[in-house]
Amino acid sequence: MLRTIYIRNMVCARCIKVVTENLRNIGLEVESVRLGEAEVQDPVSGLDMDAIRKALEADGFELIRDQREVLAERVKHVLIHRLEQISKKESVPKLSEDLSNTLNLEYSTISKTFSQLEEVTINSYFIRLKIEKAKELVEYGTMSFKEIAYHLGYSSHQHLSGQFREVTGMSMSDYRLQNHKKRDSLDEIL
Repeated sequence: MLRTIYIRNMVCARCIKVVTENLRNIGLEVESVRLGEAEVQDPVSGLDMDAIRKALEADGFELIRDQREVLAERVKHVLIHRLEQISKKESVPKLSEDLSNTLNLEYSTISKTFSQLEEVTINSYFIRLKIEKAKELVEYGTMSFKEIAYHLGYSSHQHLSGQFREVTGMSMSDYRLQNHKKRDSLDEIL
């Protein structure tokens, strides 16, 4: 029988690979792994959840047991995917519609649950994701600030600049001039 386990802090393809390897290393038959979840065969003896927890924690992942936490983690994954869509200039529906359709829940339920658990609104969290991406693009030095704003779906460079300053406490120019730039990995953003 297949059993789904939910995992916090998975944000990229490398995370999928690491989780798959960790679960196989403890003897589980892994059917599939996606961001935030893994499907494994439930052995007759049952799953050793403590061994799974330890295997995941060894690389910074966490086992999620509460359904509300699962929802909050799924919201993060939808937002990360949305950021990728914006960067690729794919058409993107309104944020609330995107979340409702993807998660098959009313946006008010999604928003309330996320805000209660993460202590930040969905919109604020998404802005922080975009600012981390902006930091990355600033560091590459291959795009102007105007191009970065366009790349991230902002209507103007000024809009991005204002949010960048609000989140980081400095201008994009000051950030570019820093010797030791501070970036957060996507799984650390709150």
